[in-house]
Amino acid sequence: MAPPTKILGHDVQQRMLERSQECALKSLTQNECAFNGHEYVCVPFKRLFQQCVMRDGRRLNIEVTDEATNGR
Repeated sequence: MAPPTKILGHDVQQRMLERSQECALKSLTQNECAFNGHEYVCVPFKRLFQQCVMRDGRRLNIEVTDEATNGR
């Protein structure tokens, strides 16, 4: 099981990004699956993250996925 993740508000995230040295956009694709009675139907969706290196060397991942990311 993954460790707990802190939830940061938008204003806190922006302050942290201002203190970072460099950022790169990263993505991962997850599947949302449902059983319809006969088979599993899975729909892939993309999640985007801004991965930044902080001045102290730590890496910070901030999810930036929005409604337009998986436009249909």
